[in-house]
Amino acid sequence: MDQIFQEFQTSTLRELGKKHAVALRNLTQLEESKKILKASIMSEYQIGANGKPNSVAAQEVMAYADDRYQKHINALADAIQIEAELKWQKRTVEINLELIKVQSFNANAEKKAYNI
Repeated sequence: MDQIFQEFQTSTLRELGKKHAVALRNLTQLEESKKILKASIMSEYQIGANGKPNSVAAQEVMAYADDRYQKHINALADAIQIEAELKWQKRTVEINLELIKVQSFNANAEKKAYNI
């Protein structure tokens, strides 16, 4: 029974590892593209409505207030949540595998102590 459970946990860990890798890739991509999006939006606001150049601070304020940037931040938050959930799911499986090892070691030690 323990052997089957261990194989199941190992298989689960493999699958979670793949999902976690995808989540990390998405998170990294969103973090890096946040800079690109901000720069693109700021460039759109270089010239104000009055035809005069906006300061960099004003461009930055407009970029942060832009719906596209806010949607991107929400997507980034979702990606962080998914990555954290997968990381803890992996950790739970790893703990289960460690428990199996400890139980197996204890069972073997007990058998040895009683000469079984």
